[in-house]
Amino acid sequence: MPTFREVLHAAEITLHDNTSGHRMHEIEKILREHHAFSGLTPEKATAILEDLGPTFVKMGQIASNRSDVIPKAYADAFKTLRANVAPVPFSVIVETIEQSLGHPWRETFADIEEQPLGSASVAQVHRARLAQGLGDPVAAGAQEERPAAGGAVGSGGGGSEENADDDSAGAATAEGDVVAVKVRRPNVVEQMAEDITLIRHALALADLTHVPDGIMLTLGDLVDELARTTAEELDFSVEMGNLQRFGDELADQPHVRSPRPYPAFSTDEVLVMEYVDGVHINDVPALRAQGDDPAALGKRLAESYVTQVIDDGFFHADPHPGNILVRGRDIVWIDLGMTGSLSSSEQAIVGRLFAAVAQNDAFALKDALLALAEAHGPVDHGLLLSQISALLDSYASADLADINVGTALLDVIEVMRTQNLTLPPSLTMLARGMMTIEGVLVDIAPETSVVEIISNHVRRRMFNLDAMEAKAKSLFTATASSAEAATRLPTQVSHTLDMLDRGQVKVGADLHVPRDFTAALYSVSGIVALALISAGLFVGSSLIAQTNMDPKLLGVPLLGILGYLGAFVLGVYVIWRVLLTRHQQRNDEKVE
Repeated sequence: MPTFREVLHAAEITLHDNTSGHRMHEIEKILREHHAFSGLTPEKATAILEDLGPTFVKMGQIASNRSDVIPKAYADAFKTLRANVAPVPFSVIVETIEQSLGHPWRETFADIEEQPLGSASVAQVHRARLAQGLGDPVAAGAQEERPAAGGAVGSGGGGSEENADDDSAGAATAEGDVVAVKVRRPNVVEQMAEDITLIRHALALADLTHVPDGIMLTLGDLVDELARTTAEELDFSVEMGNLQRFGDELADQPHVRSPRPYPAFSTDEVLVMEYVDGVHINDVPALRAQGDDPAALGKRLAESYVTQVIDDGFFHADPHPGNILVRGRDIVWIDLGMTGSLSSSEQAIVGRLFAAVAQNDAFALKDALLALAEAHGPVDHGLLLSQISALLDSYASADLADINVGTALLDVIEVMRTQNLTLPPSLTMLARGMMTIEGVLVDIAPETSVVEIISNHVRRRMFNLDAMEAKAKSLFTATASSAEAATRLPTQVSHTLDMLDRGQVKVGADLHVPRDFTAALYSVSGIVALALISAGLFVGSSLIAQTNMDPKLLGVPLLGILGYLGAFVLGVYVIWRVLLTRHQQRNDEKVE
């Protein structure tokens, strides 16, 4: 079956066929029905996107996480977007499953419930039971250790976007594991590819008319992000990978987990996963009825989310209460269709960012943001610093535990937008996710301080041995690069000074550079370069000495000892060179 990107390319070629023309008329009709050409409001824009269908709903959902590129009022309105669609007939679902698996569905499943658990724009989910004797060993083994379900079933039958995903989970029985089967809707790949192509061509036409460059840039970014996320969402192997990675990373968190996928029975259009039921995290009466402590669950939830962000760099990007269940003693994260990812360098910067907010440090916050941001126009750095300072001052009077981290980050993102700066989508997703988590905590554990938990994780990460080893290796790499550059520095300085002396470089003044000055500068530059290398070796060796890196000598990593020796030798040599230079200067003065 062709991938979304292949279909998207084909849609580009066949843009002007009758089907595309018919779709254009549909879009124009909906816009006229909503009087879109007479002006837009956030509410009107939301209604238009819902009527335009799944592609435009998905674009609005992406835009709701990009308050750095669209006005905040529209971003807030788009958060309510849901694609209300009628369920696909069961016969079509069965046909899709059989075509995807390559054999009759009864060879894999003992039964599939005809009534879907949820139906959305991209897929719908059915509860099923695997055929006897079938089951993924990893998933089945994990299920057998789980307690029995308690409380309300967490898989609603509504038509909302969140209900269409893995709003589910369950247990293994002698007849076969109970699973949730997520099936991609037929023709959705072609429809969304066609819509994205039409949007791109509409933007190209607008670019030739009167739309300002800045607006075109942000809309183009959103369409590119829409194409990327749609390609991932339509390929269920991506979500299966998310489930596997998320489950592995949650393994270190006691009583926190996610549904296990069944790779053996999954394809790019059919995803089979563990069926989970339970109580929604914000259903306080039901939690108390089954003997759970909402405050303890809230603290564990906050710890889990901060761990995902600060420690793992891979987090749930849509953590609303419908996607967080409590089953037995476990918190279960479901619906991994939308996740956020941070590289190791971005994790470190985000840690600095959180620390700056907690410490009310405007300079540090500005530096961290600029390390992540991309400029799309002139930036007034003085004004940016004053805006950030004013924003932090508004939080300074509040108690640390009362600071809403998600809201603070969204406020900062809005400030960046006014200065022609955009931040990575993952940061905006993080801000929204953090704000959602803090909203849940208000209901179940109002005493839990997310800022305090973040501060603890940032501190632990700073002194984590693995992180220190990585930092030390990075420092040694940088030192080696600096050493290589330093060996070229005296020659480059000499060449530059020779060019100055010969008048080949103009600096706005007629300068005469004496030869003895050239020689002195040549000597000093070499000494400074060696001193910097010595200092870098000493700092890097100190970091390595605190790790458990092998091999060791007398209980200390051998690499650290060698670094100390190198730093010592270079240091002695630098001191000798300095003393020798001074001695030569005194002799020259006596001769004169």
